[in-house]
Amino acid sequence: WVMEMKNNYVIGNVISIIGLKVNVLTNEQSNLESFHYNGIIHDGVSVGSYIGIIRGSNKIVCRVEREFLEDKNKSPDVHTFSRNRFERILEVSLIGSFYNRNFEFGIKRFPMIFNEAVLLTQEEIKEVLQKGASSSKYRLYIGKSVINDLPIEIAWERLFNTHIGIFGNTGSGKSNTLAKLYTELFNKESYEINTNFSNKSKFVVLDFNGEYVKEGILSKKKTTLNLSTRTKNGDKLSIKPSVFWNIETLSILYSATEKTQQPFFNGAVDYYLDKSNYDISTNKIISGLGSSFYNIFYHNNNKDTLNLLNKSLDLIGFDTSIRYKGDDGTNLDLSWLESYWHSGSNTYYLTNSGQKIWFNTVTKKVIQEKREEFESALKTHDVCDKILRLSATKKLRIAVNSYLIYCLSFGKANFEHINPVISRIELRSDFIEKTISITEEKGNENYLTVISLRKCNSDAKKMLPLLIAKQLYDEHKNKDQDFEIESTVHFIIDEAHNILSSQSTRESEAWKDYRLEVFEEIIKEGRKFGFYLTLASQRPSDISSTIVSQLHNYFIHRLVNEHDLRMIENTVSSLDETSRKRIPSLTPGQCIITGTIFDMPLLIQVEKLSDEISPTSDNADLVKLWTCDR
Repeated sequence: WVMEMKNNYVIGNVISIIGLKVNVLTNEQSNLESFHYNGIIHDGVSVGSYIGIIRGSNKIVCRVEREFLEDKNKSPDVHTFSRNRFERILEVSLIGSFYNRNFEFGIKRFPMIFNEAVLLTQEEIKEVLQKGASSSKYRLYIGKSVINDLPIEIAWERLFNTHIGIFGNTGSGKSNTLAKLYTELFNKESYEINTNFSNKSKFVVLDFNGEYVKEGILSKKKTTLNLSTRTKNGDKLSIKPSVFWNIETLSILYSATEKTQQPFFNGAVDYYLDKSNYDISTNKIISGLGSSFYNIFYHNNNKDTLNLLNKSLDLIGFDTSIRYKGDDGTNLDLSWLESYWHSGSNTYYLTNSGQKIWFNTVTKKVIQEKREEFESALKTHDVCDKILRLSATKKLRIAVNSYLIYCLSFGKANFEHINPVISRIELRSDFIEKTISITEEKGNENYLTVISLRKCNSDAKKMLPLLIAKQLYDEHKNKDQDFEIESTVHFIIDEAHNILSSQSTRESEAWKDYRLEVFEEIIKEGRKFGFYLTLASQRPSDISSTIVSQLHNYFIHRLVNEHDLRMIENTVSSLDETSRKRIPSLTPGQCIITGTIFDMPLLIQVEKLSDEISPTSDNADLVKLWTCDR
């Protein structure tokens, strides 16, 4: 080691030390692109490269931050250039030091004036760049360092148990980096990692643009769900009945407000739902509709209640024009369902055989008899069969309509406050039925699931990611994992600004706050339970700063927007000023990686995946589309 220290190629000497700022005066033989010395090749010195400073038996490692010339003559009036007139000075920052060939990060000793500055060998530079991974036998290759063209590997057992952020403008290589990380990981299955990850881990990719659905991307062993709000025959997301009927789930799907609409939901579900099998029975629907009928005409105090009842009957397919027969064979009278509201008299009325029936004069006994006739019609075989085959969303709509009739009849609710959520239930039930399957059956047991939202409308793209995240997180958190994490979930969100935006104007503040609270809880608490997020986005400034700051490791591609750069500066504490200034000028595929598992920021060129396994995010080929050159 002492002999090696003596054989270093000297390029200059330390001339000033001001705090952490060290200046090195270089000699005339320091300005080449590469050096061949004692059989060893050294890279030349430039901004971003690494040099050593010899102090005794220590070699202090520094990174070149900038270089400049000083005029020895100090003669501003003389404009002629002469090599002997100028001195080349390097300004370097301290990183760590070698002692007995072992490299350690951190500033434990400072150089002294006149200490010799030397070139580092490629092996020494590799040790500096790969310090975090060189101590691990579990590594994956991601690319090469831009300055030194050395291969860069990452210790996967230290990366994938953290929250990861991948940021970069369109075309910067962001999607390739995300795919590269997980493709390399999944390629290790069966020879370095147990088959199917020992059924201990599951990976879920939320794909807004359908970039990862093509066969072979990420892994050959994956389940792909192409959700669509355009057709009822597409793939469906499996949700357990207990999850669907949970008040928080219903609040997510239908954007129910916390103070008025959620308690209303809670009351409707609590009354109608059978908690033993998480279903609303046919008998419960019939008795609920019968109660609604009675409340409408007995209390006779609201113009909207009969309309709500008829909407429920339409969901069943109950046709009032059909002559239903009772047990004794007589026709059942359902004419009351066609009553009108008289606003002047504040009562329902019905014209029957030329005479008007005013319901504020009808006795309780008559109303009860008509209720029994109505329920008899509902209990006929055809109607019962239709009720039995109702979807969960239609049962929910009948339950909330019936419960709202009850609340309005007894003055327990304001129609204007509850009607918006009733309207949302009507509007969103269609996309929910097209994208969600409520079942206890388990889906495919592959460790990787890609969920594409490419063919979903904007409502589905807002609601479904939150529902998926909450179901995954709650289910995993509630597993019996005492103090040791026995399984993990890795939730990967591409184009994460679509769901994590803190600046969206398309939704209410209350709903936006709830959505962000869910993800902020996941990113703050998820690591304790083995639940990890990977977020990729072209607009980090759109994402909540709380979420970005809680990420552990960052892969930062080219960003040029001022707001994005400011967000990175304010939230990524491990990024130094030199690296931060390079972000706007990074070329496609280049990225700066920094975070808890990296001792210092690294500028790397991520290896491009082959076309067969790379995400489908390329631009349109206009030559192919527009010209005859095929």
